[in-house]
Amino acid sequence: MNLMAYIKTSKPLKISRANLQLFKECPRCFWLYKHKGIRRPQGYPYTLSIAVDQLLKKEFDQYRGRGEMHPVLAGHEDLAGVKLFADQEQLNRWRNNFEGLQCRDESLGAVLFGAVDDMLEFPDGSLAVVDYKSSGAKEILVYEDYQTQMDIYTYLLEQMNQKTAGKGYFVFYQVDKNDGFKGRLPFRGEVREVNTDPSYVHNLFAKAVDLARADKPPKPHTDCEYCLWAGHHKELEPGF
Repeated sequence: MNLMAYIKTSKPLKISRANLQLFKECPRCFWLYKHKGIRRPQGYPYTLSIAVDQLLKKEFDQYRGRGEMHPVLAGHEDLAGVKLFADQEQLNRWRNNFEGLQCRDESLGAVLFGAVDDMLEFPDGSLAVVDYKSSGAKEILVYEDYQTQMDIYTYLLEQMNQKTAGKGYFVFYQVDKNDGFKGRLPFRGEVREVNTDPSYVHNLFAKAVDLARADKPPKPHTDCEYCLWAGHHKELEPGF
């Protein structure tokens, strides 16, 4: 069975949190990937960010094992009485890129899933996702994609019958450039809290599922640099 036939007939269709953000950014690129198996050209992997992420998971897990809050979060004024999610085995499943948080929508015949970095548990039992970010920028910004990321995670938790705190937490580790390099790369941690709004996620998910199974792609997105590049290449092709 070819990929197109598989996408159109397989049950359930699996869409990741990153896929859904791609759909929001450029429906055509999403369709090419989910319907035709054609990915956007990949850049160099963010190996430094991946390494920082792995080190942070290990460090947070050490504090979790001792029943302690990580220092970068312990001083946050709105987290009094909050603790790191204690169930390490469950967290490991939620961290797994091929499992993660997930919900199956029988009416759509599709699964939405996404892997998290960490989780907080509030005194009333509600949960909030923690996401690690490393940055060399001068200013820490919570971009729209970051907000969408937390909205999707909150939606998934709610679909899994988990009580949510209506918040998400980004833990930014920003490179401290004040004292030079000296064979090391110092970071300083900073927490950003966001309010989450999962109300639009199901509709976004449903539209993405419909498009993934559509026979024809949408028009190129005017703000998508990949669509623009492909359009220029098509215009030049006859001359080669």
